[in-house]
Amino acid sequence: MERYFPLDEYEGRWSRVMAEMEFRGFETAVVFGRAGGTMDNCGDILYLANHYATNAGLDSAIWSARSFAAVILQLGRAPQLHIDEPEPRPRVLTIADVHSHNHPFKGVADALAARRIEGRVALVGTEFIPVKYYRQLVEGAPGIEWVTADDLVRAVRMYKSPRELDAYRIAGETATIGLNTLMEGLLGGKSEQEAAGDAAREVIRRGGRIQTVGTNHGDTIGWSHRKTITGYSPDTPKIGDMVKGSITAAFHEGYWLDPGRTAVRGGPNPAQKELVEATGNIVRTLCDMMRPGVTLLDVAARGDKMTADFGGTISPFAKSFPFYGHGVGLTFELPRIGSTMSMPEDKVAESMVFGVEAFLAQDGAGSAFVEDIIIIGKDSNELITNTPLYWW
Repeated sequence: MERYFPLDEYEGRWSRVMAEMEFRGFETAVVFGRAGGTMDNCGDILYLANHYATNAGLDSAIWSARSFAAVILQLGRAPQLHIDEPEPRPRVLTIADVHSHNHPFKGVADALAARRIEGRVALVGTEFIPVKYYRQLVEGAPGIEWVTADDLVRAVRMYKSPRELDAYRIAGETATIGLNTLMEGLLGGKSEQEAAGDAAREVIRRGGRIQTVGTNHGDTIGWSHRKTITGYSPDTPKIGDMVKGSITAAFHEGYWLDPGRTAVRGGPNPAQKELVEATGNIVRTLCDMMRPGVTLLDVAARGDKMTADFGGTISPFAKSFPFYGHGVGLTFELPRIGSTMSMPEDKVAESMVFGVEAFLAQDGAGSAFVEDIIIIGKDSNELITNTPLYWW
């Protein structure tokens, strides 16, 4: 296996992140990531080094912080990668200077001390670095003032390169096939777990990495999943049941999407039809509104008005995600599209990728969720998840 992108793609990323460091007044930054089976906090290391730790586990007598990795970025020097695996893979990694450790946080602290680095250093990853490992940094490099800068790399990678957008288009094709398969199974008389298995097979055989295949139907439709530990249950939707399907996955080379649909097995009654179509209409209206220069607060305000105009109730699923979408990249990312979550400075820009979603519910009808993924283009937006919006 060799890396997917050529080396010059990564060299451009390093340059842009270092420019952001300089802009913020940092000479040195330490970027941590965690992998080992999840996608939540691996994105910055994937972006810079193409490294994904394959192992995880509890601390032991011989190692600690399994699945963690770090990149040291210092102005005027090449990046340095610190991993918890015993041997680097040169044909996969993008950074030549690689150090392997049984205790990666201690190893990073030792490397900084060896460089005699002191004063302000940007620390990326404070959202997920455990206290016990942070203490290893403090004790091993006592002259450093650690400054939280969790968005340092995200501020750069929210804008995708042409190569990344091409990867996203491939990811969108896989997501569409997977979600089509899931909805066809749920509506065609298969159990949730049978439909989820068919969908997962389509995603995996095309190179994707599944995080969750989420399904629900009938009397629990207001929640995201019928069975929380798996995402899918052994139950089969009945005729007249609302059914919900979504796939959250790194569909291609780590690029992450989370599209979803709601339909009715056997066809909707008038109230169900109105509910699902109103939800889809919010999503498509906001997708059209997401043009370069538009503030996300304005998009959220439009969503709030359309939701209020519909009326109805608020499902548990909607309470879990009180917004109309989010940035996507190498995981579920910022910025968010929500009246209580977007910042005044958050604006749509060319080459960003967003998930746009809506949740509506109505007593007696059920609960609906729809999400699509779009690339923000210069002249128009590009819908890359093309599962049918309505299944009737």
